[in-house]
Amino acid sequence: MIVLSFLFISCQSSDSPYMDEGQQKELQTAYNSLQDNYQMLINNYKSNADSLPTSIQNLYGEMQQMHQQMSTSHRHMMSSHRQGRHMQGERMMGRAMGVHMQNHMNGEWYQQMIEMHRQMSKMHQSMGQPSMSEMNKKLAGNYGQMMKMIPGLDKATDVPFNTQGDPSVLDGQQLFSQNCASCHGGTGEGVGTAFPSVVNSKWITADKTVPIRIVLHGLQGEIEVQGQQYQGVMPSFKARLSAAEITAILNYLRQESDKELPKISQDDVIKVGKKYKDRTEPWAPEDLIQEGALQN
Repeated sequence: MIVLSFLFISCQSSDSPYMDEGQQKELQTAYNSLQDNYQMLINNYKSNADSLPTSIQNLYGEMQQMHQQMSTSHRHMMSSHRQGRHMQGERMMGRAMGVHMQNHMNGEWYQQMIEMHRQMSKMHQSMGQPSMSEMNKKLAGNYGQMMKMIPGLDKATDVPFNTQGDPSVLDGQQLFSQNCASCHGGTGEGVGTAFPSVVNSKWITADKTVPIRIVLHGLQGEIEVQGQQYQGVMPSFKARLSAAEITAILNYLRQESDKELPKISQDDVIKVGKKYKDRTEPWAPEDLIQEGALQN
């Protein structure tokens, strides 16, 4: 009983991945506000869709799919918090890591949506559409606010990396479509000046460790791809993708770029994950260039 009591108290401490009822209510209120702003944006988009370039229309289509996936993930997270708070002792501790992972998965979704809306805001601004630019900017702010409400997102080192699975039975192209195409385009060709191509990109075809590190931890800063400059943030996918899935996606992209490139193995991904297991920040482009892993 003493052990169980200690475990229960530990889960209720400031390090707990669980939100109390007040925190849950606050996050749900922020989420409801985001949904209202999102619906306003979509209504505005539908009214102006015919006047927008096809690339922007495609981007809005991808964004709506991402929003649906994010909403599903959000509901799962909130359900986990509600259920976990009613558990005690070892059951609560056992579930806590799953909740911690769910928190990080949502954090990655939020970060991806922040970058999507930031880039769309810039595109609308450049097209002389300040109203839609401001709506996207506001949604990026909504997601940023929600990220601050989720416990433990600053404890990336506590997130276990899923090393299970067999990449040989996975479809890298399908996984890319599900997780990456919303920003980088259906075939990885990128979207204008907003999101870079990941096919025939030195950030993918470089030393194996470069794309692995980028997917695991993210990339932030100005990069050059095929003569075009890009400034943005690639979020971490460590909580959302397993080592096998990362392997399958990267091999798909590398083979699409150059069939002579050596394949990445699941062990390659696991080794990089272990080597940088304590990393909590996205990579800066200059870090990878200075290390010699990427030729500038």
